[in-house]
Parts: sequence; C-alpha cells; structure tokens
Amino acid sequence: MPSFHRLFLVSNFNDKANSGLQGRDASILMKILMVSPYSWARPGGVNSHIKGLSRELLSRGHRISIIAPDGKGEMDGIEILNAGKSIPVPSNGSIARIALSPLVFKRVRSTLENGYDVIHVHEPLVPFVSIASVIFSDSRTVGTFHSSGSRSVPYGFAKITLKGVHEKLDCLIAVSDASRRFVSKYFPGDYKVIPNGVDTGLFFPRETRPSGFAGAPSILFLGRNEPRKGFSTLLEAFKIVLREIDCFLVVVGSGFDSRSLEKDFQDKILIAGELSDEELPSYISASNVLCAPSLGGESFGIVLLEAMACGTPVVASDIAGYCDVVKATGGGILFRKGNASELASSLIRVLKHENLRNELKGKAISGANEFSWKKLAIEVEKCYQQDL
Repeated sequence: MPSFHRLFLVSNFNDKANSGLQGRDASILMKILMVSPYSWARPGGVNSHIKGLSRELLSRGHRISIIAPDGKGEMDGIEILNAGKSIPVPSNGSIARIALSPLVFKRVRSTLENGYDVIHVHEPLVPFVSIASVIFSDSRTVGTFHSSGSRSVPYGFAKITLKGVHEKLDCLIAVSDASRRFVSKYFPGDYKVIPNGVDTGLFFPRETRPSGFAGAPSILFLGRNEPRKGFSTLLEAFKIVLREIDCFLVVVGSGFDSRSLEKDFQDKILIAGELSDEELPSYISASNVLCAPSLGGESFGIVLLEAMACGTPVVASDIAGYCDVVKATGGGILFRKGNASELASSLIRVLKHENLRNELKGKAISGANEFSWKKLAIEVEKCYQQDL
C-alpha cells in the first residue's frame, strides 16, 4: 500500500487550498494523479468528469495532476501532462481519440515515479494510457468505469487479456447503475456507484445572452455529429415543431455542416461550433430547453446535469443513463428513443407552456445541486482513504 502524505492544516499548502478543508471529516491531504485515456484536446464526458472532480479536490486541499493524450499546460493551477499523441479509433458508435504508441508506457512509467499517493484511472481497460497507469502503479489505484451498452467487443477481449489489470484496482467505481451492470458482465466486482457530478460553480443560471440568440424560443443540442447522438431524430422532430412554433435550434458541437443545415431550415438553425467551458453556461442558460436525443451508449447524462444546473429543462431519450438523471432530479421529460413524433410533442409542450417550464426549471436546479461535485467528491475521497 502507498505511504500517504499526512499533511494537516499547518502544512505548506497555500491559504486558498487550506480554506477548502473546512467541514472535512478527514485531515489527510493527498497527491493525486488523474488518468484519462482520451485526448485532452477534445471535449467529452469522461474528460468533463475529470475536470469537475479535479477542481473540487483541488479546492479541498489536495495536489492534483492530470495525464492524458494531447495534454499540456495547466487548468486552474492543475498540471496537465502529455501521455502522447492521440489517433482516432472507432468505438461504441463514436470516435475515440486515444494514444496507441508503445512510447506511452515509457511516459506513464516516468510520470508515476513522481510519487503519487493515489492513481485515479478513468476507463482502466482502455489502451494505452489507462492500462499502463494500472500496470505500473505502486500506489493506491482507483478505477472509474464510465461505459454502458448492451455488449462490448473490446471488453470481451479485455476479459481474456487484461484480467490481471482489473485485479490490480484497489477500488472500483461505476458512474451509474447502467455502467455497473455493463462492466460487471465482463469483470464482476464490488463496484461503488458514484455518479457524474456537475460543477455548480461554473454551471449556474446566467443573465447574459450570447450574440446570435433571437427573441424566439430556442432548443439547444449539445454533442458531436455522430449517429448514436440522435441528431437526425431531432431534425425530423424540429420540422414538426416549426409547424406550430416559431423557434430556432442552437447546435453546439463538432462535425456539423453549417451551410447545409442553415439552408435546409431557412436560418432556423444556429451552428455555434465547439465552445469553451466558460462560454457554454451562457448558451445553456439562454435556451428554453435542452434536447438530448441519444440512441444509446450513454452511461450517464453529464450534459443533462449541466443544463439543469443552469436552470434549463431537458427533453431526453429514455435510454438507461438519461432515465437515471431525469427520474432523480425531476428536471426534464423523457421520450422513446428514436421516436421523432414523440420528441416533437415533448418539445412543443415545454416551449408552449411557461408554467411547465418554470416547474421543470425549479426541479432542475434543486435536483442538479444534489449532484454537485462538492457533495460527490467526499464519496470519492472515501475511496482514496478507505484503507487508512
């Protein structure tokens, strides 16, 4: 087991870090390495999870570093380390950008020599950064599993070849019941469900409306242009909505043909492209409703929580990961995945009825607060410290 740094309030941490320790049950501060197998240069659910958790752990006095493909610089005082260059690989109906060079193992091993108390590996069985981090770790090693679905060829392969990697993990976390059920089919174990959190210090209702927002009601889509995200279902539904309501669709994400979409819908669609963490909350707050029409492959709806924290109701498909969030918070409406007619009806209800929107908004904000990283980081800390 690792030798933990027993650092108390009289340690050499700065005053800002120490102030985050107020109300803590534990007095042990740690040096923690967060590991992501996915390109740090591209937005995504796992990296969003890591950012939010890392910021909160930093505020609680811990020393945090992050290693990921294409990593560089720093984030709010957190060092971002480069594990190597990523390449695009098809995965789970999406494109994952991961590092597959053998040099990754050398870089990770060298990084781990810096003496971390905890190595927190996200998607521990994804090559090569996460796998290498588990293999070479001599510290307490925590693994968080984010994926879900019906079956996984990579997990099936990993069950045969990487069983020893899974067995090295000291603590197993799944981000949802759907994720726990999924990974348990291949790697049984005692998984603790700690859901994705939301950074309520970043995502909260904003008054400023970004340029381009008209006075008409707006629907927001947030995600990449991939078949599993269900954007085609939304476009079909949007045509129905336009017959009853003068509104527009705001699209935030990558891979969209702005000329074609804006031409086909006569300027009823605004393509905003990829936004920074600082820009995104204003776009969410300015929208009347967030639509999340994914067809599958989502273990937990981080984007739903971010919208709710900004006071924006959601209309989401009834896939397992989204159901968990909507039912827990009450801040949205579910529709049958892939059903454009049902999606259109749900959007029309929210856009037409102000009382319904206000009711959902109130539930959304209070519900999202229950998923604040300020609360969930405490549960993660217990996984870090449970053997002390």
